[in-house]
Amino acid sequence: MKGHKVTRSQVHSLMEEAPEPQGFGVSSGRRSILILVISMLLFATNCYAVTWSSTELIEKAKELNGRKLNYRGELVTAILDRGEYSWANLNDGSNAIGVWCKSSLLDGVKFAGDYKNRGDIIEVNGTLNRACSIHNGELDIHADTVEIVKKGHSLVRPINLKRINSAIVLFALTILTVIIFRKRL
Repeated sequence: MKGHKVTRSQVHSLMEEAPEPQGFGVSSGRRSILILVISMLLFATNCYAVTWSSTELIEKAKELNGRKLNYRGELVTAILDRGEYSWANLNDGSNAIGVWCKSSLLDGVKFAGDYKNRGDIIEVNGTLNRACSIHNGELDIHADTVEIVKKGHSLVRPINLKRINSAIVLFALTILTVIIFRKRL
């Protein structure tokens, strides 16, 4: 019925006249709750905390200052033990961020990244300090929790014989060049 207007009173009277739908012997209130619970179970998803990148932390340091956040990176260099607390530098591939935490939180850490090792991948949750008053105004994270996401390992770097041979040839050419030009001078 195009153009037919229905008033509120007509809608209410139609709703009062309509019989209560019967189904499964469940009242409408319970049915609504049941539908809500089933839809929550069907559409439930896992919620994960946002892990910030070092670039985001540096660029947004002013607005993130004092906030709790997550940061993940490879442990690089050695852990600097300062008694009850320790320093750890975590590099996410772009930049390294200093993390200050209780030494006991780093007990499970085995590998720090360097030429010979791939460091443990660590995720920390803590407070970002844009200019930490305790640590000479440095940007750092004071971690409350530390989780080892992936264990590090030793790296085996094979010797490249082509590079060794090239180095020997270049060295010999350099010595020969010095000998030839020394006689001319």
